[in-house]
Amino acid sequence: MNDKIADSAAIQDWCMAFVAKILHVPRERVDPNVEVDRLGLDSSTAVALIMSLEDHLGIELMPELLFEYPTLGGLSKHLASRVAAERGA
Repeated sequence: MNDKIADSAAIQDWCMAFVAKILHVPRERVDPNVEVDRLGLDSSTAVALIMSLEDHLGIELMPELLFEYPTLGGLSKHLASRVAAERGA
């Protein structure tokens, strides 16, 4: 994994594209500051997001993470700091 994949903006961009694809909406309609359930994700699509993020970032994630960080923006910031910490950066 390179550093570009792990910065907050890149993670947020990836999440927005993933959600747009799942919901069949233009990426521009995915607001990273709106809670994911208000975007239209249900429990199964939220789990799909987390599982795909695990693969994308190469770290283990718990599905409950979206309860702690319910927006894509907040989740992305958390994940970027977590990836950096796991790399020892």
